[in-house]
Amino acid sequence: MEDPWESWNRKVFAFNEQVDRYLMKPVAESYRKVTPDPLERNVSSLFSNVGELPVSGNALLQGKPSSAGISLLRFLVNSTVGVFGLFDVASDIGLVQQKEDFDQTLAVWGVPAGHYLVLPFFGPSSPRATAGLTLDIYANPLNVEHWPTRISVWALKVVDTRAGLLKAESLISGDRYIFMRDAWQQQRHYLINDGVVEDTFDSEGFEDDDWLD
Repeated sequence: MEDPWESWNRKVFAFNEQVDRYLMKPVAESYRKVTPDPLERNVSSLFSNVGELPVSGNALLQGKPSSAGISLLRFLVNSTVGVFGLFDVASDIGLVQQKEDFDQTLAVWGVPAGHYLVLPFFGPSSPRATAGLTLDIYANPLNVEHWPTRISVWALKVVDTRAGLLKAESLISGDRYIFMRDAWQQQRHYLINDGVVEDTFDSEGFEDDDWLD
């Protein structure tokens, strides 16, 4: 698999690993210890519900009115019956959460992904995904006008997300950089193609990386 920026990527990856080891992981572990499980689920559900609006917008931009409608309906149900999104009632009644973002939208519009890129603090990405991430952040309703509040809310979201990944660490094996790179690329490929994935493996591994576009 092509990774022409591997030298740079590994340096940034090592930096991110140190930040995670000495800051993010300890904070996430402390958050999990002091936060009751029901409350932690409420926080995760609240952030997920806020994200339904940009998901719905991206679905429309990709020509997926059904997905857009489901996301909007999820937001309405969880914001009312689910008490402002604290409870994921929508999933309980069969409204499956949709996964759409600006990287997927740009891919549908024909923008090539470019090579694999590791960003400081943000981790795995690509030039297209970086542009998509910028748009995702800008479009997120969490961007309230009051800066101290905005920073506090985003910090809580980052910690909550990191706490949700603690159990998954046991799945990582071998070269952590390669594992994370391949896992991220496969996940993006899966999401961009709505779960329709062709077998791109042969006896030597990946045949090519054209599927990243």
